[in-house]
Amino acid sequence: MIEDQDDILDSRIKLHDRHRFEIKLDIDLDEEAHSAYEVETYFFVPRALNVGPHNYGREKFYNASQRYIRFRTPKISIGKLCDPSLAASPLNRVRQDLSKALSGDASPALTAAICDELRLLGCIIRGEIRDYVKIFVEGLATYAGSAPGAQRKLFVGEGLENFFSDLKNLETALSSLRAEISDPAVPLKIRETAAFFDEYVSLILEEYLTSLVEALRASPEAGGRFGEIEKEAVRMVTAQNRYRQAMKYPSVLIPGSSNETIIYRRGVLKKFISSVLYLKAEFSEWETLTQVVFGLAAGAAMLFAVLVTVYFQQRYAVTSMPFVVALVVSYIFKDRIKDWLKTLFSKNMTRWISDHKIEIMDPLAGASIGLLKEAFTFINDKALPPDIARLRNIDNITSVDEEGKPERICKYKKEILLYPERIMKYHERRRGLNDIMRFNIRDMVEQADDSAVDYPYVDPDTGALKTAACARVYHMNLVIKYTYSDRKAQPKINYERIRIVLNKDGIVRLEEVLLA
Repeated sequence: MIEDQDDILDSRIKLHDRHRFEIKLDIDLDEEAHSAYEVETYFFVPRALNVGPHNYGREKFYNASQRYIRFRTPKISIGKLCDPSLAASPLNRVRQDLSKALSGDASPALTAAICDELRLLGCIIRGEIRDYVKIFVEGLATYAGSAPGAQRKLFVGEGLENFFSDLKNLETALSSLRAEISDPAVPLKIRETAAFFDEYVSLILEEYLTSLVEALRASPEAGGRFGEIEKEAVRMVTAQNRYRQAMKYPSVLIPGSSNETIIYRRGVLKKFISSVLYLKAEFSEWETLTQVVFGLAAGAAMLFAVLVTVYFQQRYAVTSMPFVVALVVSYIFKDRIKDWLKTLFSKNMTRWISDHKIEIMDPLAGASIGLLKEAFTFINDKALPPDIARLRNIDNITSVDEEGKPERICKYKKEILLYPERIMKYHERRRGLNDIMRFNIRDMVEQADDSAVDYPYVDPDTGALKTAACARVYHMNLVIKYTYSDRKAQPKINYERIRIVLNKDGIVRLEEVLLA
């Protein structure tokens, strides 16, 4: 994973799977009436892949991309989640509202509030366990035999003990909550949501604590130092599958079987729980200025066809062959002119027009909290901004490198305008945002050559003729420009340069190119 840290925008680029990579922005909101940011992504695609405007239009690009905007998971430590004095804890809010439900309040608003808090609690638990385990795994790596004793992160020991103490307290609190929710007086929707939450937390504990056990056992020194902690981790991990089996949850691991149910179920539960953070996007493809510009293109093309028709009508009879031929030719050129003008306008007017306009809605408040506009187009070398061209060529070794790797350039621009005051009006915990884009490169490598090629050579020692299998890869480069602006200061600009190494089968790896 490649990260870039900034005061307002934190970006992370990572490999999602064999064919997809993900660009994730963490956005901190201040109390400005408006906050705006732009992301310009320039794709430098090798010409050998035969990707261009003729076979890779807007529709293909947008079909290959998934865009999400959601609230960032609130940060509340596991220990504080169980603190009865913390009013912001979803666990405490569920308990408070649950007492009303047990007193006979079955209003839809109360039910929705409890279900919302349960799902938010699931998101926070997952985020905290994930982050803690990540820190501990990195710290345990310093206990390897090759690492000097002075470099060992001593906080790991005490931190792990506190972590498992907090987990035990959380288990106790959740067990007590589960008993309360099982009361028949609690509305069915709350009980069903609680069951999903319970199954999800069990899977999260199993997944991340297994990673921790793996890290402990990877280092004999760490295993000896944290032997009791490892036993506790193993106890908690092995208890989870048995617990889900006892509760008759579908996500039970059965050794020797295909186990497709547990993976499918985990995905369903994750989407259900995390949906509490997702914002609703209302797409609109009808942009006034865009349609005016494209209307002008159609009008110009029609004017050409009319002028040709009038000219030939004056010289030839309407029923004559020359007039018929001229009419057909003018019709053909009319469509070509219209398409050419639309492409020209799209390339040179993306600052004012967009392919999509998306209203960002907060489902809880039922109000618009922002606006997203996006546009995609191919551009030529001459239209490439100087700052982007410099970063693209920053790792060239010689002045002729550029000629040896011809590329086509496509640009995706995204502009988002946010209204932080509306967000803060309805939310005290969900304020930061995640802007996530996943991009699928499958169509881009459709015409790539085979991923391996035989390379004949003569063995220098024996003189024998041999063949070596060599990997064939392509380098697709990304230059990303982030611009954040508010009413307080000058816009802040950051850049990233990523090399995506591809082959016929998908993404081989991501490489960050230093911009120093």
